[in-house]
Amino acid sequence: MQHNAPLPTSAPSSAPGPATGSLPGQAPSPGALHRDAPDPRLHLLLAGCYGVLVWHLPPLGLAVVAAGLAGLFAASPLRRRLRPGMLRGHAWFVLVWVVLRFALACLGPAAEPVSAIGNEGGAGAGGVFDGLRFAWPDGPLLAHAARESALLGVRLALLIGIGLALALAASPRALGLALVWLLRPVLGARAWQPALGVALMVHFLPMAQGTFTQISRAADLRGPLPLRRRAVLLPAAVLRILGQRTWTQTVAVAARGLDRPEAWRPDFPFRPARWAMALLLVGLGVGMTFLPG
Repeated sequence: MQHNAPLPTSAPSSAPGPATGSLPGQAPSPGALHRDAPDPRLHLLLAGCYGVLVWHLPPLGLAVVAAGLAGLFAASPLRRRLRPGMLRGHAWFVLVWVVLRFALACLGPAAEPVSAIGNEGGAGAGGVFDGLRFAWPDGPLLAHAARESALLGVRLALLIGIGLALALAASPRALGLALVWLLRPVLGARAWQPALGVALMVHFLPMAQGTFTQISRAADLRGPLPLRRRAVLLPAAVLRILGQRTWTQTVAVAARGLDRPEAWRPDFPFRPARWAMALLLVGLGVGMTFLPG
């Protein structure tokens, strides 16, 4: 995936006839997709359903989803599009939330308040230290905290994996067309505007991550920087570079005519077998919510 390239069109105009609804030698419609191309509407359907189900599945259901997601990355070209920088940043994000959840779970249950120092039993009890508990959590509480924090980590990791699979499986333009199809019953002719915004966001997120990685590597090669100066310098440099690329992307979008509603008219072929498979997977996910926890 080239992150510096502008949003791609759905099909080149010189392609000899595999696009839906086009004849040999005739340019395809703006929203047409190749017959063998995956349907981005199914990607949105599965990602949306499993993104919600991840927060309601028991541990056994989470294990099934994790195995399916790992098999998807291993058996498809998605694995070649992953970069170590993507996984490293998401791993730190998950780790921070796991540690925070563990600490909050250890402090969660209510206990008898400790009387204020110097006010044992007096009328002035209820000082600053009343709400603090100085005893170390017992074994059952630690086990419960570890289980809850591990479940949160698994849920967050699966949610991130689903998002990565969605972003890598289809181009930003294809996802935008699928979003137009989804929002048209609600927004009507204006559905292309949020779809264009989402397509640009999906396009810019890996670009921003790659830019931050390159700037961080360049700063490390120039020599060690104090943490305070690094925290100010790196975001400023990323915002400056992305600001320059934003103008380039705006010109590219306007040059390709993607800022007009005519370019966002979806033309998806109906594939009953793939829709049946997607609905079967959604039903499987809903059924796993009834597994014993």
